[in-house]
Amino acid sequence: MKKTIITTVLISGIVTAVIVWNLTSFLSPVPDTAELEEQIQDLQTENQLLKEQLAALPEEQGNNRQPRPGWEQYFPDHDTTTIAGKSAEEVGHLLGSPPYKIRSLAANPVFNREIWIFMAGEEDPTALYLFFKGNQLWRSQLDEFNGLYGSGLLDHEEFWLD
Repeated sequence: MKKTIITTVLISGIVTAVIVWNLTSFLSPVPDTAELEEQIQDLQTENQLLKEQLAALPEEQGNNRQPRPGWEQYFPDHDTTTIAGKSAEEVGHLLGSPPYKIRSLAANPVFNREIWIFMAGEEDPTALYLFFKGNQLWRSQLDEFNGLYGSGLLDHEEFWLD
């Protein structure tokens, strides 16, 4: 009698497992190959489009010593710029990323201070200094660059304290 109950319970368990497995197999959606192929085609088209857009973007110079070609148009003389008041992001798009950057960041962005330094030419020791107050270009200066040590860039009180 004990054997019959155990056998019955065991057979019932196996039959239940087979039924549940068949039901889940039957109810789970079978992927439509045409739909999958369409999705693959869409993704390949999107991938190609993104590659073309990437190729069309201007080549990023990274942290080069010099600003992007044509930078001189924005600086008619040693102490004047036509892009004063532009954001650091806008200036970065125009000139690229500088090789030297001095930053003082505050909790309130109005008090942020940055100095970007680009070299004006390959062999020329002249540098283009860009002074940002509150993430806006405050002023620029073309002057000799002999390194950061002893440059006096941190001595301009009207820039740092105002």
